[in-house]
Order: sequence, then C-alpha cells, then structure tokens
Amino acid sequence: MTMEPRKSTTSFLYISILVILSVVGISFFLQSSYFNIEAVSIEGLKEIPLNEIERLTTDVTGQNLIMLDQRQLEQKVLLHPLVESVEFKKKFPNRLVLEVQERTPVALVMVTTGVVEVDGKGIYLRRREGWPEQSYPVINGVTLPDTAGPGQELNLPGLKAALALLGQAPEELKPWIGEIYVNSIQQIILFLTDGIEVRLGKTDAWTEKLKSLYKLINDEGYKSFKNGVRYIDFTAAKPVIGR
Repeated sequence: MTMEPRKSTTSFLYISILVILSVVGISFFLQSSYFNIEAVSIEGLKEIPLNEIERLTTDVTGQNLIMLDQRQLEQKVLLHPLVESVEFKKKFPNRLVLEVQERTPVALVMVTTGVVEVDGKGIYLRRREGWPEQSYPVINGVTLPDTAGPGQELNLPGLKAALALLGQAPEELKPWIGEIYVNSIQQIILFLTDGIEVRLGKTDAWTEKLKSLYKLINDEGYKSFKNGVRYIDFTAAKPVIGR
C-alpha cells in the first residue's frame, strides 16, 4: 500500500517527459526545411502580367509554409493597383497558391494624355495613351488632380456621382451608355451610343429613371421615330422627348 503513490508519481513523470519530448519534436518538425516553400502559383490573373505579381512574392520561396506571415504578404500584393484582394491556399508540404481578385474597370476619365481607367469605387487603375480594346462609358466634366496615380482613390464629387449612377444602371442598359457628363453641381447628362442626349438632372437614386430609360429606348413605338429624337428629358415628372 505504501508503494502505490511512488509508482503513480513515477508514471506521471515519465508521461510528462514523453509529452514534452513529443511537443519539442513536433515543433522542430514543423519548423524544419520539409515545409520550406519551393513553388508559388498565382491564379486569377487576366489583366495583370504574371511577372508583376511574381516580383512582389520573390522572397516567399524558402520560407516555412506553416510559419508564413500571410498578412505581410497580403499587404505587399495589395500594393499593385489592379489587385482588389488576395487569398492564400497552402498545399502541403511546400507549395503556396495565391488567388488574386483583380479590380475591374467600369469607366474612363479623359485626361490630356489619354484616358484613365477607374473601378466602381473610384480607384485610379491605370492610364492609357490609346483607347482600350474593351470600351467603357466615358466620364466628362471631371478633372483629375496632377498628383493622381495608380492605386489612389479619387475622392471627387462629380466622379462619385457618375459612378453611383453606373452602379445603379441595369446591366442591359450599360452597353448603351457612351458618355456621362457631370457639371459642377453633379447634374448628369447621358449620351447614348446612338448619340441621343438623356437629361437626368441631380439625384442620389437613379434606379427607377434608368429602368424607365431602358424600357423607353426598347419600345417599338419609340423605335419608329427614333431617328428624329435629339434628347430625352427625365428631369420632369414624366420623360419628355425632344425632336
């Protein structure tokens, strides 16, 4: 009876030592070169050249996949103005996959040396000297500051008003929008791709007007005399067609 406590104490000591050794062993294993990153794959790119993201991840190879500071790497990749977000997938034991979500242009702003692509949040994406292959609505009446550059959010009231309108437009209507003109008090005039002027006035809620516009320009009665139409005025209670 007097020996049992000693046996229990000895067993507990052995178990404790085994647990400590196991933890230390696992810790060393997890930090070993077995998990050093040997390959980085980048997915989701359409507009961004692959080498531009690769340059931002050059120091990842050789790092421990488990101990990788994902937050720091995310901040580096987000420095690229066309990157909206990035997610990481760890492929054990030594491969890292980056899934990149690109920013998407929704409009162009005219500048003296070409056009600037902007996304729906007003982020300056890039300047093009020529016209992009895919056309977007042109926003006029907005002057970008000389200091504006890629990745910068353009906090300009006129630009925000035009982008708010685009965000509320039915998808079917967007191909019809050629130009958005915004004056100094954020009154908006659209110019459709067929040249017809659409006077919208000033508001924060465009959805109903834009739905009505799309319905009107697709009405068979409107199409029958469309060639004589100069403008459509939505500033009144009911749309007025000017010929």
